[in-house]
Formats: sequence, C-alpha cells, structure tokens
Amino acid sequence: MSRRRLAFAAVAAVFVLLFGGRWVALRYTEHLWFADLGQGDRFRWLLLRSLAWQAATFVIAFTWYGAHTLGVYASIGSVHLPRRLGNIDIDEAVPSRTLRAIALGMAALLAAVTTYTFSDLDQYIALARNAAPYGLTEPVMHRDAAFYLATLPLLEILHLFTTVATMLAAVLVVGLYALTGSFAVSRRRVRITPHARTHLVILLCALAVVVAWGFQLDAYQMVAGGGHAHGALSPADRNVRIPASHALAAIGLVAAVGSVLALRWVRPPLLFALWATLGVASVLGRFVLPLMTEAWGSAGNPALVQSVGLLGDDFARRAVGLLDLPSRPIPAGNLPVDSAAALAQAAEGLYAWSDDGAVPARLLDEQAGDTTSLRVWTVTPTEAQAPGGRLVPSAIAVPQINPIIAERQLPRPRWTMMHRQSLAWGGEPVALDAGLRAGPLRFLASLAPAESAIAGTPLRRANGRIRFLARPAELGIVGPDENRPGDVAPGILLRGMMRRTLLAWALQAPPLLDEHTSNADRILYWRDVPARLSRLYPFAAFVTPRAALLDGRLTWIADGYLLSSRFPLAGTVRWNGEEINYLSSPYVITVDAVDGLTRFYLRPSANAFTASVARASALTPLPADSMPAALRRALRYPSALLGAQAATLARLGARSGGVSWSVTWPDTTAAAHDAAALPSTVALIALDGDGVRPWQIMPIADARGDHLVALLAGTVSSDGEVQLQLLRLEGDAVPTPQTAAARIGASPALLSAALSASGAEGAPRRGPVLIVPAAGTVAYAQALFTTRNRRDGPYRLEGVAIYADGRVGFGPDVRGAIRALQRGDSQGVLTALAGAELAEARAAFLALDSARQAGDWERFGRAWANLRRALRLDTTTQGRP
Repeated sequence: MSRRRLAFAAVAAVFVLLFGGRWVALRYTEHLWFADLGQGDRFRWLLLRSLAWQAATFVIAFTWYGAHTLGVYASIGSVHLPRRLGNIDIDEAVPSRTLRAIALGMAALLAAVTTYTFSDLDQYIALARNAAPYGLTEPVMHRDAAFYLATLPLLEILHLFTTVATMLAAVLVVGLYALTGSFAVSRRRVRITPHARTHLVILLCALAVVVAWGFQLDAYQMVAGGGHAHGALSPADRNVRIPASHALAAIGLVAAVGSVLALRWVRPPLLFALWATLGVASVLGRFVLPLMTEAWGSAGNPALVQSVGLLGDDFARRAVGLLDLPSRPIPAGNLPVDSAAALAQAAEGLYAWSDDGAVPARLLDEQAGDTTSLRVWTVTPTEAQAPGGRLVPSAIAVPQINPIIAERQLPRPRWTMMHRQSLAWGGEPVALDAGLRAGPLRFLASLAPAESAIAGTPLRRANGRIRFLARPAELGIVGPDENRPGDVAPGILLRGMMRRTLLAWALQAPPLLDEHTSNADRILYWRDVPARLSRLYPFAAFVTPRAALLDGRLTWIADGYLLSSRFPLAGTVRWNGEEINYLSSPYVITVDAVDGLTRFYLRPSANAFTASVARASALTPLPADSMPAALRRALRYPSALLGAQAATLARLGARSGGVSWSVTWPDTTAAAHDAAALPSTVALIALDGDGVRPWQIMPIADARGDHLVALLAGTVSSDGEVQLQLLRLEGDAVPTPQTAAARIGASPALLSAALSASGAEGAPRRGPVLIVPAAGTVAYAQALFTTRNRRDGPYRLEGVAIYADGRVGFGPDVRGAIRALQRGDSQGVLTALAGAELAEARAAFLALDSARQAGDWERFGRAWANLRRALRLDTTTQGRP
C-alpha cells in the first residue's frame, strides 16, 4: 500500500473513531440509563426503529443524488488533468472508475447530510401511524383533528425533505454541468448540450411537483392554525386563500406535465410560458388577491364573518379544554355587614405566596443566612390538617445547590464535593405554615396537625438523601456504603474500565477514570426531573415539578403536556416561548426523589388520541384507575394549562354579550406575555359547595384592563378529574389586581407598618396580590414582609392587608385585617389619594425612604411631615415611626 493510501486510511480511521466512537458512547450511556429505569426493551426498540428509518432515508437520498451525479458522469467523455514529467507537460486522462467513484462519493456525502438533518423522521412516521381518531371533524377540509395533529406534521417534514433534496440536486447538477462545459452562458446566450437540457428539464418536472404539493399543503396549514386572524381562519382565508391554494396546486401539476411534454418536443418557449404562468399565478393567488379582498371588504359579509368567527371560537375552546365550560354568576358588590366570618374563612385559605415561589425562597435563604444565592428552593403549595380535620395552607420546600453559581465560587468547590458529597444532593425538605399570619417563618414537624409547629424541624422521611431534583443538577456518585441493607441502590454501577471510559466520554466527565471514583461506585446522571422526563417521554412537555409526600416518601409530581400549533381553525397563544393553538395535560408522572422510580399515568380526562401518542413512542401508560389514593389527593390543576385557557378565553371574550376581555398580565411588556407564566392565586376554599379543596384562580379583566369581569378557577376532584369553572362577576366594578396592589400600597396603615417595623437597615417586601371570591364580593389580600437587617436578618410576616368594597384593612392576620376593614380604619384613603395628592404621597414616601437609607434623620422628619400632609392626617405631631 502506498504512503498516500496509508495516510488516507489513517485520517479516515481517526474520523470514524472520533465521531463513531462518540455515537457509540452516547447510545451506550442512554441504554444503561433506560435499562436502570426498567425500560431497556423500549430503548432498544426505539433505537432500532430510528436506525431502520435513517437507513431507509439514506438509501432513498443516495439513490436520488446518485442518479443525478451519475447522470452528469454519463455526459462526460473524458477528463484530462495536466501533469509534468521532467521538462515535458502532458495531459493525463482520469480513469473512468475514478470519476464514477467521485460521483458516488458526492452522492453519499449529500445523502449523509440529508439523513442527519431528518434523523427524527421515524418519530413523525410512528405518530402518524399510531394516532387514534380525535373524534372531531372540521367543516372546511372535512378532516379529523388527528390528521392535523399527527399526519400533517409528517406531510410537512416529507415535503421539506423533497424540497431540500430537489434544490440540492438542482444546484449540484447545474454546478457540475457548468464545470464540465455542458452548460454555459456566452455572449448573452445560453449554450447547453442535449444531455444537460434533458437532465435539467427532468429536475424542473420534479420541482413543479414539489411546488404543487406545497400549495396543497398550504390549504391544510391555513386550516391548521395558519390563518390570518391570530392563527384562526379569516373570511379571506375561507373564500380566497384556500381556493387559490387548490388552484395553484393544479397549475403546478400542469407545469409538471407540460415540462414532460416539453422534454419530448423540445420547446423552450413552452417551458418559459408554463413557469411564467405558475410564477404570476403564485403572486396573484397568494398575495395580491387576498390583500385586495381584505382591502375592498368583499370578504366582510356579516353572515360569513360571524360564521367563520363562531367556528374559530368553537374550535379554539375545544383545543384547550374550554368546551362546555361551566359558568355561573357571583356577586361583586358591597361587603355585607354580617359577612366577616365568611370573608375570614375564605381569606384564611389563601396561600401567603400563592404560585410565586420566589418570595418564600428568598425568605428561606435569609432565614438560613445564605447570602451567596448558592441554594435553590422548590416550594410547592400543599395543605396541612389541623386538629378537628380543618385543612390549612402549608408548603413543602426542598433545597438544592445551584451548580452554575457553585462553579463560580472562589475558591472553586472540589469535584468530590460537587458530585458525591454535600453539594451534590438535595437538602432536607421542610414543611412551612403558608397561612397569612404575622410572625417569622413557621416550620411544621409534619403536615398533620398544623399546630405541631417546631421551628427548623425537617419533614420526617424514611428514604435517605434526596438524589433526584427539580432543578438542573450535575451527575452524582453514590458510594457502596451509602445504602441501607436490603435497599436497591440507584444508579449505574461503574464496573470495568471500558464502561467507565464510555461513560466519561459521553458525559464529558474525566474524573470517572481516576481516583475520584471506583468500580464499586454508582453514577446518577440526567437526574433533574424536567430534563429526565423530556428524555424519557420526548412527545410531551414538562415544567418544574411539584413536591409531595406519598406514603412517607418525597415524590416529584409532574404534569405532562401535549402541545401543537396544528389544531384546526383555532387561534394561537404564546406558551413557553412558542405559538401554539392546542394544549392538554393528559399525563401525570411521578418520580421518587430518592431512588428515581418513575411511573407514567393517564389522567381520567385523557382521550384515545392522547393515549395513542404515548403508544407511538413504544410506551404503555398506566391507566387512571391505577393511581394510588395518596397520589389522587396530591394532584393539582395543571397551572400552565390554566394560563393558556385564561389567555384563550380572554382573546375570545364574551361574544354573545359583545364584551371584549383581556388577561391581567403582571407586566406591561407585550413580549413577556407568556401564558405559561401567568401567576394564579391558590386557595383552600369551598367554591362549588363540594367541600374545601385547593383551587387555582386566574383573574380576567375587561378589554382596557380597568376592572375584572370574570374569574377562571380550576381544581381536581377526589377521583383525579380536572374541573374548571368560569365565575362571572356581577354588580359593582371590581378592580384588577394591579389596581388593588396600588391602593393597598397607598394605605396609611400599610405604610406606617412598613416604616415602623423596618429599622434603618430594614427592607420591607410585599408578597403577590391574592384574589378570593367570598361573602358576596371579591376580596384581595397581600402580605407585608419586613426585616430589621436586610443584609442577614430573617424576614417575618409583619401583617396582612385586605382590600374589599373600596376599603383597606391591615392587621397581624386575616381576622385582624377584616376587623380593621369593618371599623373603617382606612376609609377615605381612595379619596385622599386621588389625582395630584397621590403623586405627592408617592414623592414623599420615596424621599422618606431615601433619607432613612442615608441616615439623614432631619430630612427624614421633613419627608415624614410631607407624607402625613399628603395623606390628610394630623400633622401636629411629627417624628419618626
């Protein structure tokens, strides 16, 4: 063998080792991980299915590209390359087998690139083959919804595949013919050989077929969330764009047939006329006619507009589970005199932080004296049982280390500390009293009864350290002495140098090969729950899981979401950064926080289509009736689904009454309006007369955002069935949470409490505004947290503000705030803070706070006097609070 061939073989071997070895290491690592979870057979089936379809894709692509490269090769007579022998220049003919090998090599390279690009084709094929009928037929193209959710994505990816293959082949063929001289432009004239002309006309036929297919898919895509009314069909879509797409598809087929005839008759003018007609028709049908139709209003027939709008509304409701939404009116007027008990009972069921886990996380950090932000808390609202059986709000908080912050610490933590010692695992979970009562954070010894609070006591659990976490985490190493006798050790055993090498290569962890680990250790990787579930169940989407105690074991509960932008006739909403028009939560997944045992359940509301989506991934979900009773009790309404439902409902509005609605977004930046992040109020209340249950409440305002018009409330029944209600507010105008927050913040009682409780180094904080329907009205609650030392002092709940009936009451707990509300301690605050006086009060408070931080007590006294004057209080006595 010559040196050149040896060098080529060595380079090829290095590439195969690098890329092929990396692929083998990754697949081996995945196989071990799936096998450890008891899903080794499923992984092997999915891998074989993927490899089989990738092989089929490669064969098809190689055949296509090879046909074109060999077609160019057939047009080449001979190729001579200059070569110098001594002082003589000669032209040496390139052997035909070399040219043929070059042609096949180019085809193989393009086929490999195309196969890699469409490596997930098997998932689309499996979904389309296994999808069960949805049971909903749209009236435009008369297709079942399952066609749009499962089959249309496959058709789109196949169309993209053929488009890419055709365009690449066209560019390749034109370039090769230009290189060999069969195609050239000389003196403004195109010179082409008959062989090249025949080849290019065949490519034009293929391109015309691809274009016609694309136009036909456009009609389906417009029905499937691609309309011009926020994704839904518009009258112009129905009357102009869809018929134009059908017509353009027919013209594309005519162009393909005409190109074949032109190939026989060799008529360049015919080709030019066909493609010119197709181009002009495309511009007219896709852009000009629809714009003219909308501009002239010919598609604005009132009956057509109404029918198209109602049809889109109906399918949009079905897409997010709002069809047959129970709706009932609730009063929202003056606060009755004898309603204190009912209002107190409802407000005491509010969670102090609702779904905002950032507030208790900060409080927990400050309680623990953590000023480095090294700890991350996952706080889950739950309930505790007080003596007598009454449920009261509580929460489970589970800490873990933020690996990104930990890596930035100086000095940097040792690898052993980060991966097998204290920083690798979750901390002790704690139960918190989440009620609205003044005082420091209260820790519960257990979740029943609530009155057995013992500060700093973690939850009792009988299952060792927390190894599987809710937030991103690095790999962990479990030593052979860390498990109790008889327990099944989680993780992959590091036995043998070959296994350790492949794992280290795949996970990019060189310490797996040295003294940091041994063959008796076990490795845990991909152990943060959202990423873990995304690998196991790639057909679903997951958010941060919730913590629960199921039979004494800490368990993560995750809601699995199905989402798509291809539901027929439905408008779109923004959800987790994507524009979607279909969302459901048919799956419930549990992960044991210690041993990683994972179970995949169907919700009772799951239909045949959602079950078939799981089966398309070679997964057999556990039926809903197999859920343990403890899991059913721990289920909550999927919060990310509630946000999408509220956004959809607000977009649709109340068409029957001619009223437009809007979502009460927590900010004013339109780009940040993501339905998955909409905050909700969590409350333990008896909303439907069926006992006290955890409800999630989402406020919906009028179009201008001036006042509330409805509340969307969701819960889970005792049998695990999700329930949704729309509470329409009737009576006096109810302010939005933003307005209520401003009025609460301007309350003299709240301002006085914040100033008096916070010393010179203090920093008051207000929790989220909570909303609760109770006692013939809608009330708002907000907690005030204060600390004497913002640097390292623990926060305490200073008091609670209740806003109802245009008044604000502030007290140490809910009942105290309601008593202040009834006494009228804060009456008149709305009038006093109107117009310029509100601005004056705000300016005085800012000056007051600035003076306090600077320690300028003389300026503090002047600002305090200005604040009292702005609030219309007696200014005869001035001084510090």
